[in-house]
Amino acid sequence: MMNCDANNPEVDQLRGEYINLNKGLVSLPFNFPGTKYRKALQSRSNVLKYINQKVKERQQQINDGCEGNADDLLSFLFNQIDLSEEEIADHLLGFIFAAHDTLSSVIPLAIYFLEGCQRAVDQLREEHLHIRKMMESRGETELNWTDYKQMEFTQCVINETLRLGNVVRYLPRKVTKTIQFKGYEIPSGYTVIPAIAAVHMDPSLFDDPQCFNPWRWQRESSSPARNNNFMSFGGGQRLCPGIEFAKVELSVFIHRLVLAYVWETEEPDPPMALPMVDFARGLPMKIRPYMSPIV
Repeated sequence: MMNCDANNPEVDQLRGEYINLNKGLVSLPFNFPGTKYRKALQSRSNVLKYINQKVKERQQQINDGCEGNADDLLSFLFNQIDLSEEEIADHLLGFIFAAHDTLSSVIPLAIYFLEGCQRAVDQLREEHLHIRKMMESRGETELNWTDYKQMEFTQCVINETLRLGNVVRYLPRKVTKTIQFKGYEIPSGYTVIPAIAAVHMDPSLFDDPQCFNPWRWQRESSSPARNNNFMSFGGGQRLCPGIEFAKVELSVFIHRLVLAYVWETEEPDPPMALPMVDFARGLPMKIRPYMSPIV
C-alpha cells in the first residue's frame, strides 16, 4: 500500500500496533489505563502517526519531483483522487483494517474445515485437476479469468468457510434517521451493530448450522443459504468493494493447495473468537506433497 519494506523493524512494530487495535475493537468503551479500549486508541494513534509520516514523505517526494515510479495505493490516492493528507491517511487506515486480517484469517479456516471434510477435498481436487488439464491443453501454466469462472464448487467452499468461520463478526452502522423496529425506537445518531454470526448460525436459516457443508451453496440445493441471509461481505450500498478480489485470491490459494499438498493438524486446535477469529496454537500442520493420479 505504501511501498514499505516488509523486513523493516518499523513494519514489525506496526503489526503489533495493529494487533492491539484489533483486540480492542469489541470491548467496553472505557478509556482507562490498562483497558483493551485504551490500548486500542493508543495503537490507532501510533498507526496513524506512521501513516501520516509516510504520506508527508510521499508528498515531499512529489513536490521535489523525485517520486520515481512508485506504483502503490498511496501514489494512486495522491495522483488520481483530490484528497487532503488527512483524508489519505484515513483511507489507508481503513484499507489496512478492512483488507489485511480478514483474508489472512479465512485461509487457515479453509484449511481447518477442509481437513475435517475429505469429501469436499476430493471434489475440489477433481474440479482443479480438470482446470489444470484445460491449462495444459492451452499450453499455459497460469490461471486466467475463464479458469476462475470454472471454480464453481470452490466458491461453495469459500462461502461455507466464511459463513461458519464468521471472520467478519460485526458491521457497525450509524442510524441516519430515527426508526421504529419491532416495537423499539432506534434514535438518529445511534450506532447499530448487527451480530453476523447470529444470522449465519441460525438453524431456522441454515440447516445444521454447526456443520461444514459447502453443498448447501450449490445452485440445485433447496437450502435458503443463497438468499440475503449471507452477510460476510455486508450488503446494500455498503457491500464490500473487494468481494471479487477476495474470492479470486482465495480461489487461487485453494487451487495451489489441493493440487500440491495433503495436510493434517498435529493436534486439536479449533478456531476461537477473541474477539477476532484465531487459533490458540497457530494451527500447526503436517504437510506432504500430493501425488496426483496418472491418467
